[in-house]
Amino acid sequence: MSASLDPTSAVALLHEVEQRMAIALENFFQRNREEIQDTLLRAIATQITPTILAAGQTSLDWINAYPDTLSTAFAEQFRQQLDQSQTFEQQTSNQSAPLQLVDDDVLGRQLAEDKIAAQLTESLRPELLLLFSRLQSLMKTAQREPEHTRMFGPPPVIHALSRALDTLDLTPLSGTLLMQSTISPLCDTLKHTYSALDQFLKEQGIEESTTIRTLPGPTSRRTESALGVDILAHIQSVAAQSTAAQPTAAHPSATGSNPSSGTRERLAILPSFIDSLAHWQSQASPAPGSIASAPSAQLLRQLQQSARQTDAGSLDLAVLDALAGLFEFILGDPDVSASYKAAIAQLQIPTLRVALESPAFFSDDHHPARQLIDLLGQFSRRFPDTHPAYADALQQVEMACGHIADSPLRPTEAFEQALRELGIWLEDENTRAEAELKSDVAHLQHIERQELGTLLALQNLHDLTARFPAPEAVLRRLEAAWVPYMASLYVAESGEGASWRDACSTLLQLFQSLQAPPPEAREARLRSIPAISSALRSGLQAQGADSAQLKNFFSAITTAQECWIRPDVSQPASVVDTFVPQPISQGEIESLARHLAPPAPDDPALLQAEQLLEGDWVDFEPPYEGLATARVAWVGVHGYLLFCDDAEEQRFSLDCTQLAAEIRAGRARIPEQSLTRKAMLRLKSHLLDSAA
Repeated sequence: MSASLDPTSAVALLHEVEQRMAIALENFFQRNREEIQDTLLRAIATQITPTILAAGQTSLDWINAYPDTLSTAFAEQFRQQLDQSQTFEQQTSNQSAPLQLVDDDVLGRQLAEDKIAAQLTESLRPELLLLFSRLQSLMKTAQREPEHTRMFGPPPVIHALSRALDTLDLTPLSGTLLMQSTISPLCDTLKHTYSALDQFLKEQGIEESTTIRTLPGPTSRRTESALGVDILAHIQSVAAQSTAAQPTAAHPSATGSNPSSGTRERLAILPSFIDSLAHWQSQASPAPGSIASAPSAQLLRQLQQSARQTDAGSLDLAVLDALAGLFEFILGDPDVSASYKAAIAQLQIPTLRVALESPAFFSDDHHPARQLIDLLGQFSRRFPDTHPAYADALQQVEMACGHIADSPLRPTEAFEQALRELGIWLEDENTRAEAELKSDVAHLQHIERQELGTLLALQNLHDLTARFPAPEAVLRRLEAAWVPYMASLYVAESGEGASWRDACSTLLQLFQSLQAPPPEAREARLRSIPAISSALRSGLQAQGADSAQLKNFFSAITTAQECWIRPDVSQPASVVDTFVPQPISQGEIESLARHLAPPAPDDPALLQAEQLLEGDWVDFEPPYEGLATARVAWVGVHGYLLFCDDAEEQRFSLDCTQLAAEIRAGRARIPEQSLTRKAMLRLKSHLLDSAA
């Protein structure tokens, strides 16, 4: 936190953040009208019924004719939530909602609202962590409750959207259709807004709050696989077959069956399988003070032989067999160095304990044991023996694995603690690495802000062009002069700041000044023109426009204004095609939906590139910029990626489109980033081959 920031200044800064969030929502439907309309039509096409057609017609009429009304209501509900945030939080936390019956459409809206909020929260988690870490620091200085930070997250945004649709008297089903059609553009809008707000607060000297940044959490990809579910199903099938083949010897610890008295007597004289694991753990742990030797990938296989002489159940044995195969592939992976394998080998018995406790270990990508093993795989590649931080990294890994091995009674909690501690250490190392990459990241952020500012300015311009007829000459001059000016403001203010908002207001007033006013408003419209021209001139001069450029710019505008000021002497200027909102009949909707072209197939290479996260690796053949393998050091919000080697000494940047082209050409390959998923892919293939 900046030492000079007092509570009053912090409150003002927080108000500016709130204003920028609301402004992003206030233009949401105008900017994304075409995408939302297309998504609505596709949703209708999947279930053409009279009820859906009627609801779809209402939604399409609103998005076509009144996008500004939708956006205004959306932003207003969000502002009201911010103003009433303390009351709202008290109501949701201290009071139970009154019990009431709801119809299917209302229930569907509530379920859709919760689902969309959860989906956006998961998709936007990296941006949320960055922004919330600074917001929490700002809240503290502004003497606000830290809980107020949550009011900027996706759930309150979706709640505001839902309430806005209710205030406009859309039916629950129409509102649900419209809300579901906003998921993709709203995700992009929030992603850009959160990133811009984080950059804005950073430039104001607001530091991050480590209490948020160091919280561990899963990073998910957009594509989920049934890989783990298939392996778990195989385990359960093997256990069931074993139980069916030997019903009199079934073991209650795994199958839940009730053995006969004779079976219980035989089990009573067998050694405990769980108790025997302590002996096998000692085989995986290096002697105190010794240098770790090559790990034994056969430890669990050896355990299998003795486990059959214990009270292990059929499910216990099936889990053990699958886990033994999994660790064989992990410890045989050539991408993991021997030193890290020695540490991972110590986790065989603790991992077996958690898998026996909960076989969902195989199907849950976010299980702490799975996450920790994946993190160790990342450490191996990120900190090889040539890296300056190798010794420290390996020491941290060995300490974490040793702690887990020494905690047999609470293995899951031990994995969680190790994951937190290694995450904190890695965060500190990333902070050091970020200092090395600071100039490169700043350059790419500048490019992204320029592109985002240009895109938003064009969206504003095209929306106004659709609602207010304007001469072609005026539109082209605005694209060439005013759009670059607005983009420069977006860069300078790190988002939609006060000057940006003034430029948007000037643009709106300009388009209004080009329209013939009603007789009673003619004098007021005439008086507004000098102020509009002055604001336009100041903006263009700030960009370095000379007198000739200013004359060219204002000539088209003046001609258009004279069309209604002096129609007797002026020739009407040709206007660009403009959207005229017309009600759409159910027949037209049904026809459009039935003949709607199927969506373009996803580009697998582009999807791969867009799913890359910081810390992921990409292999290049031949080497790109001298690197055969490169780590993603920074991911931008507009598709830019910064790559570096393991020591952050060599760097280059690509955007997702360029990387996708390299992938399609066979010059780049994105390997499986998860060590456990990589091993499970091989395990599944092995199980299928064995079954055949």
